[in-house]
Amino acid sequence: MQVSYSKVDTFWTCPYLFRLRYIDKLKAKPDENPASALYEGTSLHEAIEKNSIEEGLNSYKSNYKEIGPEHEFEMYKLEKAMTKALDQIPHEGEFEFKLVDGDFIGFIDMLIKREDGDYDLLDFKYSNSVNNYKNSGQVHIYKYYFEKITGNRVKDMYYIMIPKCPEKYDENNLDDLKLKVDDFYNTHDVTFEKVEFDRKKVNNFFARKTLMEKEKLFEKRYSFKCNWCEYQKYCSSKGEDRSELLE
Repeated sequence: MQVSYSKVDTFWTCPYLFRLRYIDKLKAKPDENPASALYEGTSLHEAIEKNSIEEGLNSYKSNYKEIGPEHEFEMYKLEKAMTKALDQIPHEGEFEFKLVDGDFIGFIDMLIKREDGDYDLLDFKYSNSVNNYKNSGQVHIYKYYFEKITGNRVKDMYYIMIPKCPEKYDENNLDDLKLKVDDFYNTHDVTFEKVEFDRKKVNNFFARKTLMEKEKLFEKRYSFKCNWCEYQKYCSSKGEDRSELLE
């Protein structure tokens, strides 16, 4: 099985979720939430890579059959975030660098070659929760495989935190909300959060990968992350409620 960081992380979050997503290959219906974290994050990546707010917003809109007022509000926030990102993130680098090595695959958001020949590794996050990502092993794994595959060295690693306005849509208060969005982005900038390489995180990844490959039962592991699982109804009904699935 070809693994990625996200596959191993999914297994560690919940073996049953891993089974449904990657072994049983159950397809969930598309997320209809206008504030979908996946769609918004993807659209922001697209804007940065293409250096185009229009491309980024088109990416967001492509996920929905119809665009309503709530979508328009999310796009208003996204446009502000994209503007910040394009103004403050360097464009001289390589985007979406593909890592393939035996049974591993991954994509580095951005690599910047330094004057000394080493590289800086950047990972984009549309979030205000930097500590959640600093505990992640993702960039550590990417550094490990990049150096193994290319023979080049990653000097520094950064999470690029693009501020995410927390305001929620309210049709009765839209003008005030937009003013709050404007104020948020006038007072919040993109931050470059440096990450120190931790070999233990690489070792943990391989230990979890080994457990995943030996797993037979794929039992459920309950946590707060269940609230965002695409198989909530299917899981809680022991497979009887398939309303979340594409048939």
